[in-house]
Amino acid sequence: MPSPRPSQGEGSPLDGLPRVGARRPALWLLLVPPALYCAAPLVANRIEPRVLGLPFLLFWIVAATVVSPLVIWLVSRLDPAFRKDAVEPLPADDREDVR
Repeated sequence: MPSPRPSQGEGSPLDGLPRVGARRPALWLLLVPPALYCAAPLVANRIEPRVLGLPFLLFWIVAATVVSPLVIWLVSRLDPAFRKDAVEPLPADDREDVR
């Protein structure tokens, strides 16, 4: 049975795939969902006005819940790693003792 790890003479299975540099400004958008939830007590700490029949705080939380996956989707589309099909290896990929 062949070894799952390449021998010393062979290259890594990740060789030849595009890499991504350190500049990935789209990832800053991932701070928007936590900021929406953390801002709720400051911005929406009241019952009135009612929006769609919901108290404002409940509407804020529902809106943040709807916006969060949209922001995450947008970040994945704007990220150069997604556009280049680049590999983002996990730190565990570098370990030699993995079987």
